[in-house]
Amino acid sequence: MRRAFSFLMPFVLLIFAAAPSSLAQGEPGTAAKPRLKIGVALEGGGALGLAHIGVLQWFEEQHVPVDFIAGTSMGGLVGGFYATGLSPEEMKNLIARLDWDEILRDRTAYEDLSFLRKQDQRAYPNSLVLGLRKGLYLPAGLNAGHQIGLLIDRETLPYFALPSFDALPVPFRCVATDLVSAKQFVFKNGSLAEALRATISIPGAFTPVQDGQHVYVDGGLVNNLPTDVVRQMGADIVIAVHLETQPVEAKNIQSLLSVLEQSVRVVVSENEVRGLADADAVVSVPLEHFLSGDFAKNVPIMQAGYEAAKGKSKLLSGFALDDAGWSEYVNARDSRKQTTTPVPQFIEVQGTSAPAQEDVRRYLKKFIGKPLNADQLDPALTQLTGGGRYNTLNYRIVERNGSQGLLIAVKEKDFAPPTLQPAFEVDGSEAGDIEFTLGTRLTLMDVAGFRSEWRTDFLFGNTYGVSSELYRPFRAESKWFLAPHADASDTTFQIYAKNDPLADYRIYRMNIGADLGYGFSRFSEVRMGYEVGVLSAKLRLGTPQIPAVDGRVGAARMRYLMDHTDDPVIPRRGFRVESTFHWLDASPGTTNSFPVLDARIEFFQPVSQAASFFLSSEGGSTLGSRNTGVPQFFLGGASRLSAYGVNELFGNQYYLFRGGYLHEIASLPPFVGKKVYAIGAYEAGKMYGAGNESKFPNDFAAGVLAETALGPFFVGGSVGDNSHHKWFFQLGHVF
Repeated sequence: MRRAFSFLMPFVLLIFAAAPSSLAQGEPGTAAKPRLKIGVALEGGGALGLAHIGVLQWFEEQHVPVDFIAGTSMGGLVGGFYATGLSPEEMKNLIARLDWDEILRDRTAYEDLSFLRKQDQRAYPNSLVLGLRKGLYLPAGLNAGHQIGLLIDRETLPYFALPSFDALPVPFRCVATDLVSAKQFVFKNGSLAEALRATISIPGAFTPVQDGQHVYVDGGLVNNLPTDVVRQMGADIVIAVHLETQPVEAKNIQSLLSVLEQSVRVVVSENEVRGLADADAVVSVPLEHFLSGDFAKNVPIMQAGYEAAKGKSKLLSGFALDDAGWSEYVNARDSRKQTTTPVPQFIEVQGTSAPAQEDVRRYLKKFIGKPLNADQLDPALTQLTGGGRYNTLNYRIVERNGSQGLLIAVKEKDFAPPTLQPAFEVDGSEAGDIEFTLGTRLTLMDVAGFRSEWRTDFLFGNTYGVSSELYRPFRAESKWFLAPHADASDTTFQIYAKNDPLADYRIYRMNIGADLGYGFSRFSEVRMGYEVGVLSAKLRLGTPQIPAVDGRVGAARMRYLMDHTDDPVIPRRGFRVESTFHWLDASPGTTNSFPVLDARIEFFQPVSQAASFFLSSEGGSTLGSRNTGVPQFFLGGASRLSAYGVNELFGNQYYLFRGGYLHEIASLPPFVGKKVYAIGAYEAGKMYGAGNESKFPNDFAAGVLAETALGPFFVGGSVGDNSHHKWFFQLGHVF
């Protein structure tokens, strides 16, 4: 019966709309009949769901009222924003401002990382982090949802005191899947922000939303087109917005990911049929030429929604209101809008330990007593994730004893700490001898008080070794710290002349020491300390090039590092400065004390959205000391006079200049990597105290550089003076 009624209803409405005004409004002296209430159901579909904005824009322009709205996944997000009073035009402007790469990758920007996490990224330049809190453990989703969570918090902030979602400018519902009960859950009250985060949490891609004994993920698994939910809200007419996608061909279902994606699509398609059957009218948006991840194509996707609604104008015009009716509808809707800016009188933190709560409150105290500015709060919360403890920090306004305060909901990483950060380094600087090193960094937090860290590196391959350091601030809030450390390593050290191997050494090191340091900010740090140990260099193959030594090492050290770049490996903008001074009072092969000073400056400047120039300058000197046992500096190999043989030039004083250009040529999928660049560079330097260098060694290098999830991968070639030339590749450090 309902299906028959649903089939006839649009035609009845068209007749009703075309009838004389006396039928619609009633004869003079008679009460006007209440109009039928219209509800809209918005389907999920990733980026395709942005088409709903275009549909709603056409509804607004043609005065089609939306009395109830419900959605799933992206349909839920668009519907939720519309329900708060955000107009389609405002949503389009919002979408245009968003950095979708940042939202989908959801990795804390390098500039926002703490100084220690910056060190981790430089040492292990990949996105592989394994948790050990519950054994070897992966996160519940590839995307923790911090950035999309901040967007939702900002847009829903005024509605912190909702009795239910019926009190929104447009009554609203969204659908999620409860993994515990294996059933759908319809959000109709509580935290609007949490409801929107739940409905978009695609399994595996986004971390689920946990609420007590409930674990919520994307509602598309159970009800991707919630027309039944809209009808239960009280709608007389239900309009479904359906997103038509391209049929899948068998030849495109080959990989593991494509099989999983299509399996989910089968489940979703089945419940979409039920949703379509319960609708009185359907707006089908043809999106065959778009993919669910095409967020960068938001403009044509939204336009497709607008055109699809326009194509249904003969049917939908029967639902439109006249000017007086539309004005009455808009006034009633606007009267429920909340636009006041709260002024927090206190900060409350939930979801973490007492010391961490105090740390967050101390960091955010500047937001007390001022109108809340989300443009300042969002970056501050993102910087708090840069310490490595938290997956997400969300916020909302709460009332306590008649005062409004800012509630910070912290979601700690449930899989870490401790963490294991693996790395793979493959050096193909010499085609005949490719070097491979596998490493991992084990990090334990709070082992010697809050904010202390114990980091230990293990290396296997070309270098076998272990190094460990305990970082301990004087107090939780202190910038002063102590850092005792120890290391031992066994490294293969080769010396080439052009492409010919000359010598193969084995170098053993063992050291123990401690530093006193001061962290100025998350960008810079200075350390000073002393270490003692042993150094042994033994020739295994070839002819001697440097002295074989074995004995004690003792050195005082001072080191300064400032890093204002935007990426640990392939910066596009910013600068980095590093300088170290050693005073060696003991070193094998010499009886004299001597100084060693080295420094490096790098500068990166974008010249367009896709391109940047870079310049680097480095040098080192023993400040006139010649008797140092082994040479202190080496040049040759990738990024250090690339056309020259590995360690071909050595001595006790040098300089090296590099200048180049990199241009973005492609983007990798969000969970595979970042960007692919074409790169070219000119290198020139000089080594003093060696007898095998040219007068002014220089070369040109060019290749392709990709920042992958396993680390930066470079393949290219170089041509230099005196017949130096080679092809080479690297997986690992580049700049």
